[in-house]
Amino acid sequence: MSQPVEQFGKYILLERLAAGGMAEVYLAKSTGAVGVNKFVAIKRILPQYSDHQEFIDMFKEEAKIAVNLNHGNVVSIYDFGVERGQFYLVMEYVEGRNLRQILNELKKSNTQFTPEQVVFMIKEVAAGLDHAHRCIDGTTGKPLNIVHRDMSPQNIMVSFEGEVKIIDFGIAKAETQLEATKAGTLKGKYGYMSPEQADGQHIDNTTDIFSLAIVLWELLANDRLFTSNSEAAILRKIRECQIPSIRKINPSIPPELERIVNKGLAKDKSLRYQKAADLHRDLNRFLNTQYPDFSPHDFSVFMKNAFSAAFLDQRRKLVEFAKVQASTADDKTVVTQTDLRAPPRPGAMPAPMPMEDEANEKLDLDTSTDIRVNLDGLKAPPKPPGMGGQTNTQTNTNITQTRTHATGISNSNGTMTRTPNGLPTNPYPSSRNGGSSSIEDITGLAMKAVIGLVLVVGGWWFYNNFLGKKQPNRTPSAGLSTVTATTATGTATADPSSQQVDMAATAPAYTVTIYSTPERARVVIDGVDTGEFTPVRKTVKANTPFGLRLVKEGYTDLVTTITPTYEAYSFTGTMQRLPRVASVMVNIINGGANPELRIAGVPVSIKPSGDAYLIQAEVGVKIQALNKTTGLSAETTVTVPADQRKMIDLFLK
Repeated sequence: MSQPVEQFGKYILLERLAAGGMAEVYLAKSTGAVGVNKFVAIKRILPQYSDHQEFIDMFKEEAKIAVNLNHGNVVSIYDFGVERGQFYLVMEYVEGRNLRQILNELKKSNTQFTPEQVVFMIKEVAAGLDHAHRCIDGTTGKPLNIVHRDMSPQNIMVSFEGEVKIIDFGIAKAETQLEATKAGTLKGKYGYMSPEQADGQHIDNTTDIFSLAIVLWELLANDRLFTSNSEAAILRKIRECQIPSIRKINPSIPPELERIVNKGLAKDKSLRYQKAADLHRDLNRFLNTQYPDFSPHDFSVFMKNAFSAAFLDQRRKLVEFAKVQASTADDKTVVTQTDLRAPPRPGAMPAPMPMEDEANEKLDLDTSTDIRVNLDGLKAPPKPPGMGGQTNTQTNTNITQTRTHATGISNSNGTMTRTPNGLPTNPYPSSRNGGSSSIEDITGLAMKAVIGLVLVVGGWWFYNNFLGKKQPNRTPSAGLSTVTATTATGTATADPSSQQVDMAATAPAYTVTIYSTPERARVVIDGVDTGEFTPVRKTVKANTPFGLRLVKEGYTDLVTTITPTYEAYSFTGTMQRLPRVASVMVNIINGGANPELRIAGVPVSIKPSGDAYLIQAEVGVKIQALNKTTGLSAETTVTVPADQRKMIDLFLK
């Protein structure tokens, strides 16, 4: 019924989100006039480090720097102060996860970001970095020349709405700092440092660009760039700056994107992007050129569906946290989360606390996703007019018990109810002035029963003869007991086959984007060759599985089943090179001007004479040819040893 939370100055600390070595971050809320709530994040120094002067100075510098930042891709700072000897920052609360947490979760489901999603995220971060690099001191009007120095996945927040924001300027360096960082001091995560940062040299804006390019490389390669078993080895790799080709790791990456990555990771900082705005411009141009149909809405849908459980759970928490009421005693008072349900009526039984599933249904949450669930199949069968609320009392073998101990009523079949002590009760309601029944009451009840019976029978007859669909082999009704049994078993419903047709006709359609590594794989859906190559977008039925086959010469066919569960669904298939390959040259005789050739059941382009087709070695491969004009055809199955070539003649007849 209640959960203790902490009052911290004018804020209520609701839930601890993270804890580091010297600070902790809480989800909190501030309450304004007329009960208006605003959820914020509060970062405060742990009590045992409140007298640690060096850390306090760094904390103050973070506040001085971040308070000047005001950009959609940077987490905003609302307030800074001291409460009970603890310094704290009040920040914008981002309802989401940091990029490292997201990558860890996607690995569990064997999912990864698509290239356009990666480019979109890094583009947004570059825009936020450019704002920080150009930020002006609000008090002096001079450039702050801020350098974040810790651009890593942990400091990139991605909200469930698809917003991308930079966080934690805790070790950011501004030229206005009273004491510059000591030479040779390393601050930041080792795996995301620039060569000059790893050497302890002077750093500038290009350091952040190099670190961001590392994140870009890792997202595209789905692997770490600078990693080793020791910090010294990592720093040595960074100083050497040997960058593996991203296209060798992921051949589906376009050359233009590889050029952008390599420019951001140039060892010589004079060859890198000099401004984050330049990196943002190139990424934005690439995204618009290569993926013109991509929109931030697609990314928002992906995030909500990839983290649907966490998203809904967080929304439920916020609804509950909104009920927390602040105390008016003093700042140290413990606040309780109270049960705000309406008080029960006098004499009524107290309502039980809802179970978890019931609570989830009762919370009115706007999830704002594009998930569409077809609930037509869950609708109860329609009841005939006049039959609503009727029960099959004739087949009910249980004796109904009343809530009171004094009186009872009879069932419609004439059976009297019994009190909890087992004694039969008066079948008629007691009069107001005593325990005896009156003739008027008995007559009134009898008349009501007769009228109700007539309405029920008449309504059922009208429904079956004029409104309802007649069922085959239906026998005429014999009486009221037959009517109620029919209603209870649900036979008076519409034809199920017609319902299925209607559901199929009204089922929503989803857009599925199919990618492959490598690209240009032929797409076969449900055994039908589409004639298209990856990447490709197809419109399919929502929540309906379909068979997918990707075919590419020199690679093993990828065969799988896909069930699109949300709009803007995407699938990326990684194709494996054939372990042992052979080649075959095909000579088609009587093929005409434009014959059709199929290898392993999939159409292939006719190659010039002398060119060979790669096939899997040492297995039987079917080869078919067709003259589209004459209808002549031929087929054969060949088995070629590994690394061998064979000539095949197909005589069409």
